[in-house]
Amino acid sequence: MPAPLAGAPRMRRRPPLVSLVIPVYGVAPYLPRFLSSLDAQDHPHHRLQVVLVLDGACDDSPRACRSWARRTDLDVEIIETDNGGQGRARNLGMERARGQWIGFPDPDDWLAPDFLTRLLAARRRGDVLLAGRTLIHQDGAEIPHPLDFRFQGGTARVDAARQPQAIQLSVHECLIRGKEARSARFPEDREAPTFEDALYLGRIRARNQRITCVPAAVYHYEKRSSGDSAVQAAWSRPGRYTTQFRTRYQPYLDVTGAAAWAQQTILYDLGWYAGTVDRGQMPTEPEGLGAEHAGLMRELVRRLDPRQILRSPWGHLSAGARARMLLWHDAPEVAIVRDGAVVQLYTPDARTWDAEPVDYAGVPVGYRVTGQDAERLYSGGEAPRVPVWPRRPRLAP
Repeated sequence: MPAPLAGAPRMRRRPPLVSLVIPVYGVAPYLPRFLSSLDAQDHPHHRLQVVLVLDGACDDSPRACRSWARRTDLDVEIIETDNGGQGRARNLGMERARGQWIGFPDPDDWLAPDFLTRLLAARRRGDVLLAGRTLIHQDGAEIPHPLDFRFQGGTARVDAARQPQAIQLSVHECLIRGKEARSARFPEDREAPTFEDALYLGRIRARNQRITCVPAAVYHYEKRSSGDSAVQAAWSRPGRYTTQFRTRYQPYLDVTGAAAWAQQTILYDLGWYAGTVDRGQMPTEPEGLGAEHAGLMRELVRRLDPRQILRSPWGHLSAGARARMLLWHDAPEVAIVRDGAVVQLYTPDARTWDAEPVDYAGVPVGYRVTGQDAERLYSGGEAPRVPVWPRRPRLAP
């Protein structure tokens, strides 16, 4: 059982307005920067609780956390447990969180000094989910997040039922109203390496689809050049291509009722698969992984509305990837168009002798013709037309 460790004696405090629940495992090189960013928060320190869950770390992280807990004026609680993974650690930490709002920052990143105050200043009655803007740091460069369009129009309170592109996959840049945060749990299985945040948020957003996007609240995300973070390393794990479909994506559609915003969340994630698989970068072991993954992908795609596939604004979900998805939906043909002209035609069967076979992860999907043959063979009518480049996503005011 996890055991709390008492820090230095504290004066009696008012209940915290914010609790931050932070699993700690293997992040010793990054902890000083992260903990310093907590000390630098301009939110009143007597209204901020920090719950550090030492998840069986074998490096210097536990010592660094205990040392910091003795020095800081923040309300710190330390929980020690054997290694059970991030989901379990967050669930344990939530049991000790007393705040009206709960956040889950990662200890290899850091927060801008006004991160919490900016989020809280934007809240209104009935708000459940406040999201800050993530700024990616890699090799000394600052890179906007692919979902940065959500913050281009200033603070926005968005109903995802009306604007399904208002997706949210991660919790690290969010504050969630305490009652709703505690009403859901993170998945604790460890075979599926990612999407646990999205599944947790899906359970919350199924009841309240509004999200408040706050561009002034900046969360700094460290993309490691070594590529050894949990998110970056996930692409080399077979579970990313199999178990994740069974225990993350399918349950996500179940708990959200396959709402349009949930389908767009899935499509955003599937776009990264298409690129990885088409570049030949997915693992080749164990034997049969490609065929199993392709079968699971097809099964998942068939649960998505073809109209959502066509409307999806994600630029990394290529026109070819969309065409394959629509063939899985038994479309008789799919036209790829540029400036109104058909430049490629995808079909389930070969219509010319030189039609190029199309596969996914080595599993046949259909055929493709290009150029004048595509224009000539296109039957028109109700056949889906996929633009080479989708419209850029945006949020309406």
